[in-house]
Amino acid sequence: MEQLRVGFIGTGRIADMHYEGYRDNPRARLYAVCDTNPELVGRRVSEWNAEKSYGDFRELLEDPEIDAVEIITPHHLHAEMSIASLKAGKHVSVQKPIALNIKQANSIVAASIRTDKIFRVIENYRFSPPFVRAKKMIRNGEIGEPLSIRIKSLTGHIRYGWDIPNNAQDWRSDVERSGEGSILFDHGQHIWSIARYFMGDVESTFSYIGQQKVDGHHELPPGATLDNPAMVTWKYKGGGRYGSWETVYADDLVIRSQYYPIYVTVEITGTKGILWVNNFIGQKLDRAPLEMYRDGEMTRFTDVDIDYATSFSEAVHDFHDAIEHNRPTDLTGPEAREVLRFALAALLSGREGREVRIDEITD
Repeated sequence: MEQLRVGFIGTGRIADMHYEGYRDNPRARLYAVCDTNPELVGRRVSEWNAEKSYGDFRELLEDPEIDAVEIITPHHLHAEMSIASLKAGKHVSVQKPIALNIKQANSIVAASIRTDKIFRVIENYRFSPPFVRAKKMIRNGEIGEPLSIRIKSLTGHIRYGWDIPNNAQDWRSDVERSGEGSILFDHGQHIWSIARYFMGDVESTFSYIGQQKVDGHHELPPGATLDNPAMVTWKYKGGGRYGSWETVYADDLVIRSQYYPIYVTVEITGTKGILWVNNFIGQKLDRAPLEMYRDGEMTRFTDVDIDYATSFSEAVHDFHDAIEHNRPTDLTGPEAREVLRFALAALLSGREGREVRIDEITD
């Protein structure tokens, strides 16, 4: 197969992670970049050795040399750009979430069905080595039948993580462009995806969602209101299996990271044992990345790559492999729509103070 020529639509902060999948990649190269900020485009061309640059995504889509695109833009642009890219005959990978609402997601899925091109939403958590290994261990019966999953996110002050441009904070604080809730809607897309990744379809959810003025959150300007703290619980289809997610942001919390100042830990309890994935995103502490308790003994797995960038690199490579072998890739459009539905159900539960069935969330 000839080397894929890929265009980036959007070259902001998180695009650095996407580029990791193109660094020294024999199967694909970053051929073109597009952004409405000409200064940023110029810098990215130099940094990434891209051959072409554009200021309008429509012009990029008209380039016949481009085989595929990565859409790395604010959430409200995902539907328009995804559909236009599919119509232009490009394979499409779009940053999470798939869209702002189910109507938009349905339009994207319909457009993807009408073409022979690959469409997926990039979900890097599913390609993080500790999560991948934990999933394999569960599949192999290491902890028996999974009964529950407990996820916890801790977010610290922005000064302990990487620099975030001010314009990124501006759009993320706008509900019309970013969706409702920086934590539950945006970061939550990762959580809802992982909840499904390990234990399948969800039937209903119940949420408690706080409201807090923030000072140093990495995605919001000072004085913005954050959906924090929050506690979300859910019930899986089939009965007898449950999940929960506790998320907390604290201005004075020290979480050192070369990326986002966030720790994400996951505990999965099965009929024979327990698995823990520890310290994801933030720098490694004194716990192993992956631990298992079974038969009265604790086993610690330290030979696991925990670099956040690896999860993106592996996700990008999966996109290229799917194109090469014409197979579905994780996260497909239909499942990404269900992840979005889960997020919207959790938000509705918090607003109305009741249990919400996932299938209540429609167009």
